[in-house]
Formats: sequence, C-alpha cells, structure tokens
Amino acid sequence: MNIDTRLLADCHRLGTLERATVLLHRHSAVGWLILVPDTDAQDWHELDDAECERVNAQVRALCGWAADGFSADKMNVATLGNEVAQMHIHIIARHRHDACWPAPVWGRLPAGDPGYDETRIAGLRAALSRDLRLVPAEADDA
Repeated sequence: MNIDTRLLADCHRLGTLERATVLLHRHSAVGWLILVPDTDAQDWHELDDAECERVNAQVRALCGWAADGFSADKMNVATLGNEVAQMHIHIIARHRHDACWPAPVWGRLPAGDPGYDETRIAGLRAALSRDLRLVPAEADDA
C-alpha cells in the first residue's frame, strides 16, 4: 500500500489492520492515531458498503482503544483531506489539560515537543497487536 509522503513525514508507522495502515503522529502532546484505509476512495461517501463497514469498525475500535490507552477526556475523529487527498482518518485522544484544549489541534500544537521514544512506540505497537490484532511494523520505516 502506498501512503502519501506527507502523512509519513509526520508519523510513525505502527502497523496494519485488515486493508489499512495505522500511523502515530510524531507530536506527543496528544495521542494522535491516523488510520489509512487501503482504498481508492478519497471521501467517505465513495466507499462501497463493505469498505464502509470495515473502516467504520476500525475507527470505532481504534477510538475505543485510544480513549483507554491515552486516558482521554474526549475523543476527536476527523476526515479532512484538504491537503492530503488520500483517505485517512484522524483519531485524536484529547485531555482537558492539553496545550490546545478546547480548540482543534491543527495549527496549534506547541513547538519543541520531544515526540515519542522507541520504547514508547514499541509499547504502543505491542498493545495494539494484543488488543486489536494489529500486525506491527518491523521498525519505524516512515
């Protein structure tokens, strides 16, 4: 599956679910997963019924996992695609104390974030593998 290089530049590749790749945004101020379905559709309404059902189930599963895994106060889910046309769904765990709260995260993430270390990334891969049957990426090849 080819993933837009702009997504890869901002993310760590965690692994794959059925016909989808799960990315982790490099900025660690919020727990930010991105699901990239393996589809030619760019917008939600272009998915056929089976794709829509699969993607919706994956979003719900990742959202529930992230709510627990990142101890979120609120979950944000969005499909924008104005800059990157490839279908991708943002699944963002928000906290009342995060630097952007209550505003959206886009364009508001604080500078100087240390990001995730390899130990934390490996832990997230392992947890997603255990809980959602993610096939972990071998290394951060993003």
